[in-house]
Amino acid sequence: MKRKLSLILSLVLVLTLVMTGCGKSEEPKPANGGDEKTEESAGDANNPAKGRDGAEDTLVIGTHETKGEFLPGYYSETYDGYVVDLVFDGLITNDKEGKPIPLAAKDWEISDDHLTYTFNLRDDIKFSDGEPLTAEDVEFTYTYMCDPNYDGPRTSAVADLEGYEEYNKGDAEKVSGIEVIDDHTIAFKFTKALSTNIWNFGHGIMPKHVYEFEKGDIDAIKAKMTEPMGSGPFVFEKYEPKQYVEFKANEDYFLGAPKFSKLILKFTNVETQFSELEKGTVDIQLAVAAKGENKEILDGMDFVNIVEYPENSYGYIGFNMRDPRLADKRVRQALTYGFNREQFAEVYYQGFAQTCNIPISQVSWAYTDEVNEYKYDPDKAMKLLDEAGWKVGKDGIREKDGKKLEFVWSTHTDSKYVETMIPMLKSDWEKIGVKVEADIMEFAALSEKVYEKQDFDLYNMAWSLDVDPDAYEIFHSSQDQKGGFNSVGFKNEENDKLLEQGRAEFDQEKRAEIYKKWSQVINEELPYMFLTQANRWDVANKRVKNFETSPFQDIQDRDVILNIELE
Repeated sequence: MKRKLSLILSLVLVLTLVMTGCGKSEEPKPANGGDEKTEESAGDANNPAKGRDGAEDTLVIGTHETKGEFLPGYYSETYDGYVVDLVFDGLITNDKEGKPIPLAAKDWEISDDHLTYTFNLRDDIKFSDGEPLTAEDVEFTYTYMCDPNYDGPRTSAVADLEGYEEYNKGDAEKVSGIEVIDDHTIAFKFTKALSTNIWNFGHGIMPKHVYEFEKGDIDAIKAKMTEPMGSGPFVFEKYEPKQYVEFKANEDYFLGAPKFSKLILKFTNVETQFSELEKGTVDIQLAVAAKGENKEILDGMDFVNIVEYPENSYGYIGFNMRDPRLADKRVRQALTYGFNREQFAEVYYQGFAQTCNIPISQVSWAYTDEVNEYKYDPDKAMKLLDEAGWKVGKDGIREKDGKKLEFVWSTHTDSKYVETMIPMLKSDWEKIGVKVEADIMEFAALSEKVYEKQDFDLYNMAWSLDVDPDAYEIFHSSQDQKGGFNSVGFKNEENDKLLEQGRAEFDQEKRAEIYKKWSQVINEELPYMFLTQANRWDVANKRVKNFETSPFQDIQDRDVILNIELE
């Protein structure tokens, strides 16, 4: 599910796992003609997955390797999010259109002042050990994220609760803004009326009797990171780092048991994902890059279907604005004008993607195209650099005050997207007097370098977005801190004001106008060079029936995973 406070860090692999997101369309159906038995027999003979041991009762999904952060409130990447959402239920989820709908809560009420949210829980939910899910478990889940030593990325889900400061920084034993009314009723009181508050309630509910710890002893709960236990449709069985995560179906799941008994998330990469499909060792490969050469390969596999839809995400290059060379927006604008993004999108995606210029996906109600498109214009780039005082030196590299416009671009392995971009970016920027060298590393190392250490010149990643366009966690100046998502150090008063206004407005049409203005500010300031928004392809073996992801519902969403049947 895509929800507020799930602005999930997702390497450009989300857009580009080669040969390599969140979203989608219709699953094509094979034509059926002639004798039924003959067709079925031929299908078995030509479909490698059908002959796999235990295939009839096991769904194998190919996806990128997880980090092993399998706790609500702690995971930072899409792939760990799959595990968390399969094992845990939130109070709410969202439907195919991106609207909030009940999950563990049967309904909720919001006070007239938009400060208090009261949830009425279902009374038929049990954790996988048989214990009932109650309001005390909900209270525990949100209280743990208020802990003074909590060091996960979801503080903004609780920071505006009444009593947060007293609990987080003081001696309070409870968060006063969380009130357990009875076993199946709980209320949350906020200090700010924000339209985004509803999305704080998608975090998976953790059983208190399993995860309980003394206030301040956050390491006790983190010690259980790779042994998740919740009330979701699947029960965690086994985690083999760099290989797979294994689950069994929760036969007592309150929405009905999955239609197969075993689920495996198998870690694939750009070198292995097609061979896994061809061998039948995976049934579904998530987020295959939508590009011409991949379409040719998939067209050669007559036993697979492609589920296609516009991605609710975008790829980007982040500029470290703490670097005085990049603090000048004319330099950032010049670097953007100076890279032929359209050519890159065509070379890599071959018609299945477009360049983007704002951090809101085309599928969002808040999207606008009334912004500068930054069409490739090296002359304009050079003019901007001249105006900023950067003159071409004897070696062809621009310099100013003894510094050169040469950058280290921190990027990651296992991405054809990156491999394609490196020579194109280097060549285009060389033409305007800018030198760049790629420093390629494992994605985990890149994530630490960017978010924990903030030690970079440039880096590239992608964001897999929420259903709500609010980007406070990524771009508000308050999020410029070690471990925060404002890794580039963007600080701008107008940006902050509009982000705050967008959250405080409840009328969607008025919010759309606010985000239009905000998009224009971001488009002018360019804390990122926005790269591409692509289509997403989730590829499924034809033995997988009723599989349909979409821009706001991914594989782990209940409407998707519980509908899947296997032949």
